Amino acid sequence: MANVEDQGLGADVVHPDAAPFDGWSWREPTHGEHFRRCSFCGSVNPDDLLAEPFWTAKWADQKYGWPHKFYVDIPNREPEALFVVSATTTERPPEGTSGWVAWADLTPDQLAAATLHGYNRGDYRPTFLIFGTRANHFGKFYSVHLSAPALAESVRQAIERQSGIAFEFLPNGRVSWRSA
Repeated sequence: MANVEDQGLGADVVHPDAAPFDGWSWREPTHGEHFRRCSFCGSVNPDDLLAEPFWTAKWADQKYGWPHKFYVDIPNREPEALFVVSATTTERPPEGTSGWVAWADLTPDQLAAATLHGYNRGDYRPTFLIFGTRANHFGKFYSVHLSAPALAESVRQAIERQSGIAFEFLPNGRVSWRSA
C-alpha cells in the first residue's frame, strides 16, 4: 500500500506515522456507504465529502490544541436499505429489549445486510441482530487531509467554507486556523 499523497512531492505530510505500516490509501466504500475512507484514520475522502452537498459538520474536541476533526452526517442515498443496528453473541437477547432476530431466522434481505456489514465472515456470527434503516451515514473528517499536496485548492476551500474553519498548514508541522 503506497502513500497516495507521496507523488513525487516529498514526505507524506498527511500521515507520516503510517510509514511503518506501509503507508495509507483510500479504501473503497463498504457497509452500504458510498464514500471512501482513509485506511489509517478512517476519515472520509475530501473529494467524496465535497460531492455530497448536504453534509453537516459537528466539531470534535481540540485534542491537539486545534480542531483536528469533525463528525459528519452524510445523507444516505438509499435510506430504505437495511442496516445492522445492533448484534450480540449471547445465548439470549438482552432483557428488556425487543426487535432481536435470531441468526437462524434471518430473512434473505437481513442475511444480505448482515453479510454486507461483515457479520458473516469466518467464525464470527452473532446469535441475534437488530435491523433498521439509516437516513444518514455517520463519518469523521480529519482536517489534516486538507494539507494533502494533491488535493485541489477548490476542494479544500469548499470544505472549509461548509465546516466553518479554515486552516494553514505550516512547513514546520504547525497548524493555524481561523473561522472561515
